[in-house]
Amino acid sequence: MRTRRAWATLLLGAVVAAAGHAEAADDPETKTVADGEAGRRIVAFARAAEGRGFAGVVLAGKGGRVVAAVGVGSADVEGKTPNTPATLFELASLSKQFTAAAVLRAQELRRLSLDDPIGKHLPDVPEDCRAITVRHLLQHTSGIPGSNSEGGGMDVAEVLPVFLRGGPQHPPGTHWEYWNQGYALLTVIVSRASGRDFLEFCRAELFQRAKLKATGFTGDPAPNKAAVAVGRSKDGRHRSALEPPYGPFELQYRGMGGVVTSAWDLWRWDRALRTDAVLRAESRKALLTPGLHDYALGWVVAKDEGGRSVVSHGGDVRGFHTEMRRFPDEDACVVVLANADDAPVRPLADAVTSLLFGEEPRPLPDTSGDAPSAEVARALTGTYADERGRVLTVEPADGTLVGRIAWSPPNGPVTQGRFLSGPDGALVFFDGSERVGVAFRRGADGRASHVTLTIARGGELAFTRRP
Repeated sequence: MRTRRAWATLLLGAVVAAAGHAEAADDPETKTVADGEAGRRIVAFARAAEGRGFAGVVLAGKGGRVVAAVGVGSADVEGKTPNTPATLFELASLSKQFTAAAVLRAQELRRLSLDDPIGKHLPDVPEDCRAITVRHLLQHTSGIPGSNSEGGGMDVAEVLPVFLRGGPQHPPGTHWEYWNQGYALLTVIVSRASGRDFLEFCRAELFQRAKLKATGFTGDPAPNKAAVAVGRSKDGRHRSALEPPYGPFELQYRGMGGVVTSAWDLWRWDRALRTDAVLRAESRKALLTPGLHDYALGWVVAKDEGGRSVVSHGGDVRGFHTEMRRFPDEDACVVVLANADDAPVRPLADAVTSLLFGEEPRPLPDTSGDAPSAEVARALTGTYADERGRVLTVEPADGTLVGRIAWSPPNGPVTQGRFLSGPDGALVFFDGSERVGVAFRRGADGRASHVTLTIARGGELAFTRRP
């Protein structure tokens, strides 16, 4: 779903960004940091990434100090306001870590328990959902399918039956499936248990305790002297980080996304999570204890290709693409924030990680390739769905063939990209981070009846054309 607000809102975001930049010109956090060989190489690599479509900020730290912090490209659409390490971005699903931390803080205050059934804090929970606990929502193991993504507003009694429609498709705790709306319900649980508005709870119990300088939420007014990025979207109009992507910042997005912050504040947050500043040791351990699918509480905890333990999460929403990685054993952190939703964020984070640890980075993905022939474009154009309700939409735009994968329509995450024909003639789908193989089968009318995307790390996605 896309908002249809007046263009004045976007223009206001651009004005705020420019004004904030002018006021903050003397802020040392707007300056580039390139400390040592690793820092210089990271800054140079990030700047070169602009040629691959990156606009945003990169920050890397190790051993308690920031070794690299650099803005790339512009914070506004007109190219008048440069991104700096202090520019504010919307985090999308990277926001989930804050929702998880809020739940743990509420548990420390003895307002709730991770193992409370959700019916203890939510009204009229259906009988078939009464085994779902707070922990299940945090770890995406409630059994509710990710396709349950409709509903919004702030009336819990109205939205709850929509979110929980059909009940768990698997016994709670036995199956992992990413479900954004579970995090929206967590905001209600924290609010009801604490007796405080969720956003204000986060400001007081998380942001202030961590000494974050400019962190807030989409829909907030611009913080004083802060530059606010305008996110450029390849599918939909651009928007300020402070303009909610789905209408008012309510349960259709709250908790699952919507935190607005800077790379420097995320660095401060990383430091706070290594001490008792925000959460006690027991809570921090719970935050990073993985369950099914390596998913802990708002974080993925796994090993990277170098064998290092890495705590990470990403985010992707109209106009913004983000990634944060924490390396607890090395006391290191990598932050990549982009205000272009097709930016190569994951490959760039991979490269920055390699450089931070003294390794040679892989080059960023090749963005070259021709648009498919007009005949192939006509054959592929249309809407498809798979057996889990995910929807692929293919349509021509500006001389290219674009695709959108809605993972849990209508309000869930969306992957956007272009169909390209490589030098060998092979058809691929490129989302700015990786090339995915594409195969299709034609029906009797010559149009594609089935489309298969082969994803190296996730198997195949098989879509069938909708009538």
